Amino acid sequence: MNNLLAKEYQYLLESSDEERMAFIFQYRWINYPRAKLMLDKLEELFKYGKNFPRITSLLIVGEGNNGKSSIISRFAELHPPYDYNIERPANLPNDYFDTHTGAGIPVVHVDAPNEPSESRLYSQILSNLSVPYKETETVVRKQYLVQYYLKLLEVEMLVIDEIHNILSGSIARQKQVLNAIKSLSNALQIPIVLAGTKAALSAINTDPQIESRFMPMYLPKWQFDDEFGSLLATYASRLPLKHESKLTDEAVADEILELSDGYIGNMFDLLRQAAKIAIETKSERITLTEIRACNYVSPHQRSKNAMLEQL
Repeated sequence: MNNLLAKEYQYLLESSDEERMAFIFQYRWINYPRAKLMLDKLEELFKYGKNFPRITSLLIVGEGNNGKSSIISRFAELHPPYDYNIERPANLPNDYFDTHTGAGIPVVHVDAPNEPSESRLYSQILSNLSVPYKETETVVRKQYLVQYYLKLLEVEMLVIDEIHNILSGSIARQKQVLNAIKSLSNALQIPIVLAGTKAALSAINTDPQIESRFMPMYLPKWQFDDEFGSLLATYASRLPLKHESKLTDEAVADEILELSDGYIGNMFDLLRQAAKIAIETKSERITLTEIRACNYVSPHQRSKNAMLEQL
């Protein structure tokens, strides 16, 4: 009997193997201390970042597959689009619709363009908002559309992920994109959040005004500590396996940490594969046997191996 499984997931033990595997491979948010810290900071910025003469902004720094995009997506989920024309909340002031359209998108989340240019950045934002535009339109026209619709939709925070993408362009192109971001923040008077790898710091540091505006917050690699153990225990409580998976046992936790290179996305990929093997082999628990049967190689390790082969 799996006594570790949280009560809300106990019903899954009566489901078929296929249904349990489908559940395991479904994405679902898992809260953990460093994610809560980041979400709290984003919430603080969302609520109070507009209250200062100079808009405060944030740069989230972390390597790929270590939770940046998941945290940002979670924050956007907590501030979903709304349409008060349909919902008509009872607490709206009587004159609300005199100054508001009644519909809005509090948080807009886009990826920085792979080809760094001001025009491509505006195109990314317009596409995300489903605004009709022509790719051949001038930069000035696209800028106008972006500012117009972000104001119309009462956007309160703009998040630009994968900001390290701009490093693929020249210094001039990088500055062009950064200046566009700064102009949007000034024109709209809203906080902007950038997210990217450590390389993003190099891009931001090329402009002292941008550097001073974006406060960095770091998502470091995981280490063998209490927080890591708590994360594994939480994950184990959501695994619909018929026997307990003692992921916090030292040997098991150490193997997970080593194979994942300390990145949370890799950990969850590994554990999903191990859970699938546990169901297929009828062991119904994750141990070192199931973990090693995955023959898991993290994306980071694959990159290292590829580089070594080229030498």
